[in-house]
Amino acid sequence: MDTKEFGSFISSQRKAQGLTQKELADKLMVTDKAISRWENGHGYPDIETLEDLSSALGVSLLELMHSKKQEDVPVSLEEVNKTLADTIKYNIDDRKKERKITALVFASSMVLLLVLSVLKNIAPVAIFFEVVGAVYLVASIVMIVDSRRNRSIKHMFIGILLLMVFLFFVFLLLSASIQVNGIS
Repeated sequence: MDTKEFGSFISSQRKAQGLTQKELADKLMVTDKAISRWENGHGYPDIETLEDLSSALGVSLLELMHSKKQEDVPVSLEEVNKTLADTIKYNIDDRKKERKITALVFASSMVLLLVLSVLKNIAPVAIFFEVVGAVYLVASIVMIVDSRRNRSIKHMFIGILLLMVFLFFVFLLLSASIQVNGIS
């Protein structure tokens, strides 16, 4: 299954149904950016979304998987199984990629925290520390709000991880200010 072909099919079927990207996104409980990403060939929907997507577009699941309308042509069980297996493989590969990115962001955050905790008493580093902490706070809020809107446990998890990193930043800043004020 080619991402460009799949995206083009979704786009043409969405337009045939008279739906905007936003309207389709609302039906599927995803963002319009997700629809745009799929239509531009930059990924696939989660496997859990495929059945709802086929219903919203007025096509069969097999037509969606093949990215083309089929005119009463009998389809073999072998072809259906191969199509489903390919779709599941793409979905698994996408999830593995997302997990790697999440792990990389979290690991680099922990290294940054470690480095900054050692250098926290240097004024320019402390300012940088505050800015980075604020970025993590905003990112965590965005991820948590997005998870509620899209009902995505993955986004909630990432948001909580980012919030934990922010809390570490706050803890380290507070400990630095206590040491600077001579209360240590």
